Amino acid sequence: MKNYFQKMWATLMVVMLCVTTFLSCSTKEEYEFEFELPGRIVTQLGASVVVSFKAVNISSMSVTSIPEGWEVMDVDLVKRTMTIVAPKEYTTDDNNVEENGLLKMTGFTAAGTSLPTSSYLSLQNRSIDLTAQHSNSYVISQKDTRYTIDVTHKGETDERIAPAKVDVVWQSEVYLVDYDSYDAEKGTYTFYVSSKEVEDANGNVESTTIPYGNAVVGAYDENDNIIWSWHLWLTSEVEEITTASGVFMDRNLGAHYNGGGSTDTDDIYASYGLYYQWGRKEPFPRPKDYNFSNNQDQKMYSGGGSTKTFRYVTYEMVKDQASAFEFGSREYATAYPFTYILGTEANDFDWLHGEHDAALWTESDKKKSVNDPCPYGWRVPDGDAFVGFDIDEAEDAAAVADVKNMYGWHLVDNNGVKMFMPGAGRRSYENGVLTNVNNYGYEHNPMPWIGYYWTAGAVGGNKSQSMFFDLNTTRAVNNRYEAQKDMYRGNGMQVRCVKVK
Repeated sequence: MKNYFQKMWATLMVVMLCVTTFLSCSTKEEYEFEFELPGRIVTQLGASVVVSFKAVNISSMSVTSIPEGWEVMDVDLVKRTMTIVAPKEYTTDDNNVEENGLLKMTGFTAAGTSLPTSSYLSLQNRSIDLTAQHSNSYVISQKDTRYTIDVTHKGETDERIAPAKVDVVWQSEVYLVDYDSYDAEKGTYTFYVSSKEVEDANGNVESTTIPYGNAVVGAYDENDNIIWSWHLWLTSEVEEITTASGVFMDRNLGAHYNGGGSTDTDDIYASYGLYYQWGRKEPFPRPKDYNFSNNQDQKMYSGGGSTKTFRYVTYEMVKDQASAFEFGSREYATAYPFTYILGTEANDFDWLHGEHDAALWTESDKKKSVNDPCPYGWRVPDGDAFVGFDIDEAEDAAAVADVKNMYGWHLVDNNGVKMFMPGAGRRSYENGVLTNVNNYGYEHNPMPWIGYYWTAGAVGGNKSQSMFFDLNTTRAVNNRYEAQKDMYRGNGMQVRCVKVK
């Protein structure tokens, strides 16, 4: 009997322990510690700003990191406020003051649990307003700067839209476009561009530069459909090349810079721009690396930092998927800037289904069209823009081994002005695959690199003109250059913008 009661007592204790444990788990305290306005605190030089924060069951807090020259004062856990004091002065030569940086704080519970939170501190010291230069693409070249663009105009026209929201559709680096906001009343979109450290061969930081890359920002309606989009092009300062045929940009649209014929693989890759289907303003990504290995796209990200996948589709692939827009229409292309519309025989290898449109990139009087992808003051060149050029004679006659590692040619105009054109290949109209090799399927060896550049010129019903070149690996005299090569509009090619006259 004694053993029986001992067993009953042991069982009762276990049950009580389980119940106690359950109750303690079910009444576990909740902890919360974060800024009321997460993301960005913007203020003036020398100003003090009172910032609110949430603190649930937080007994103490401490500053773990703060930009140089800034201060945190008067932390009040009862009122849940703190005062942030900005630097009194700032110069680019003063290493004791940071214009922008992250404030990191840690809250502690009575039990010693730590909860981190952070907010970005930024001086209203450097900002650029581009709202007066509304276009489909914006050159962004200043680091540590806030930019504001207009998001109510379609291209450079007077046609207006009223977005319900504006957000990043894709970007080539996580948080390339950061601390963004949309002001519906003003019709403006503001975002912040930070900086990237440049290291020497020993890993020491030499300087900082703008973080090179590309992003597309979309305007959405109330039903979450994209009604327009804009390309943000983060690059170094764009320069002009004045030729007999017009004033060209010194780099391809979407490129980081122009390597100028360098054989360094980083320079080659940085010289590749984005790819465009003829008549569309929406850009498509570069290859993953300079030599197109495995035909992979460069990785892209959403505004929240998740991986973004581009689609390559025909009507047959998506005919059963619901869409508010007719497949292969202008509206469909606008609503799906991450969708490459493949060309098939049914649509004459054009991305645009139904009736073809030869004026998508130029009006009848050669004015810049609403779909032109070039920045303000620039446009896609006319169909005859490259007629006055040829491959640099010395490079054309050089041994293949001396020039093939440049991945491109210097083109020379009638006045001897040179500009380097990278051999960035194309995206196939059939499957969207990136290719930088011409394999003609006969006795000639495949060409190691090719260049295709769209112009605004249109021919026939379903083709448009491009500038084309390739390197012949067998005989230099067989190198080819065509100033006006007809290509299907479903192809994705590079664009070299020319200045509007």
